[in-house]
Amino acid sequence: MEASVEYEIWDSIVNSAKTRFDYNHILSLFKNTDSEIIDKFLFHVLVAFACGEEHATISTNLFNELQQIGFDCSEQQIDQFIADKHERFNIEIYATYIAFSLLEDGEDPETITATIHNLLKKPE
Repeated sequence: MEASVEYEIWDSIVNSAKTRFDYNHILSLFKNTDSEIIDKFLFHVLVAFACGEEHATISTNLFNELQQIGFDCSEQQIDQFIADKHERFNIEIYATYIAFSLLEDGEDPETITATIHNLLKKPE
């Protein structure tokens, strides 16, 4: 699969997640950080929940990763951020799970993209 198609899949899922909470608030917390790091942070949350990781494990792992790149925060701050994300991001978590499954099965990239876009559509 072309990297650009896979990037489009993950990007659409992360962008959908950004609409489900106060993204500008997170941007303000990461004010001296590239927004790409925030996207990776959100992606990590989605993947972790899609893989069935426990809330505490996700908090600890994210805290450790952020410490590695020099971001000053506490594990409690991370824990508070993800406290309601399993529910808020339920569609994106499911889309992440489906995307991984379809990619692993070697499904056609266009089919995967269409499936994910259909899952993420907001009701009119």
